[in-house]
Formats: sequence, structure tokens, C-alpha cells
Amino acid sequence: MAGEQKNEEFRPLDEEDLLNYLPDVSYSECGADSDVEFAELVIEGKALPTKCPILDEKIAAAMEKVFKIELPSIGDTAPGRPVTPGIIKIGNPTPDSMVLINGNCHETISAIKLILEETNVDAFLLAVDSQSYSIDSAVTAGTFSPSEVYKSLGESGIANEVKHRKAILPGLCDPLAADIRRLASWDWEVKLGPVSALELPMFLIKTAQEA
Repeated sequence: MAGEQKNEEFRPLDEEDLLNYLPDVSYSECGADSDVEFAELVIEGKALPTKCPILDEKIAAAMEKVFKIELPSIGDTAPGRPVTPGIIKIGNPTPDSMVLINGNCHETISAIKLILEETNVDAFLLAVDSQSYSIDSAVTAGTFSPSEVYKSLGESGIANEVKHRKAILPGLCDPLAADIRRLASWDWEVKLGPVSALELPMFLIKTAQEA
């Protein structure tokens, strides 16, 4: 799994992250006394999610693969290489696939693509002009704005790619989420996703199952 990261968007998952996808039941069949202990064992590499019969099969498979992903070190301050703002297809998304929103930092987008492709999760990614800053620094620097997000949702053509109007913001966009929701409320339902992109595969699978 990813090692030490300066960029909070790609920090390693912890027990609290995994508990979002572990049912509150007995884990005796999985070699643990509780969901918390099982999460700890998964993080330590002492338990395999796919060997735990009480877990959802898709979520278990994604969780297991996430801990095998090796991400490069991604900075959190200096701008990265820019990506042309617009729609990026990850895997083979369909009109039912979720829309992710992020900045236009090449390093960030490449890492998200790697995470989702390695876990076999398809999605559309809408790259919004953040002056090529990663999300954690773009939010602080003001280079990722609610108005730019709203503009991208309207002008990118993403509405023609999907039959729903739901989009996911990075968890680090929490300070901007209310303003983005207010601007987009007539057209889109915008939700806040996880802070670490390593949680995205499980989050997207669970979101699709609950739709």
C-alpha cells in the first residue's frame, strides 16, 4: 500500500476509514473479536478481507486490493503538471457510473486512476481548473473555487455522459462543500466523499449499492 505521503488526499487508510465498510456483527468467523480488531488486522496484513464471509464480496475485494497498491510520493504544496480541464474516463464507465470532481493536477489524477483501475471500479472524473494544484493545497490557496466547479459541471458535457445528476467532491473540499452545493443545487446533487482517495473504491461500491 502507499507509504508515507505528504499529500493528505493519499494518506494510508486507518481503522476508522475501514469501519465505514465493516458491518457491526461478530467477527469470530474472520479471526477477530470485533470489527475494530478486524480492521487493525487488515491494516497490519494479518487478515484478508476476501477470506471474511460476512463482508460484501465487492467491497472485500476492493479493500484487499487497495492495500497492495504502491503509490508514488505526491507533494502537497507546489503545483504539479497541469491536465486539460474536462472529463476523464476511468475504466469503462457507463451512464450509471459515478462522477468524481477533482482539480487538474496530473499527479493527483494519475494516482486516482491507478487506485480505481487496480480495484476494477469505473468512474468519470471531472477535472476542474485548480491551476494544477492538488486539492489539499488548492482549497487553501483558493485556486479551487465553487464557481469553477459549477462552471465545469455545466460546460464540460458531463451531463450528457450520465443519466443521473450526482457528483462526489474530495473530502478535503469540506470547507467549500456548502457553497458548491448551493450553486449546483438546481442541477446536481453534490456529496462529500472520503478524505483519502484510497477509500474511494469502497465508497463508490457502497454508494452504488445504496442507490
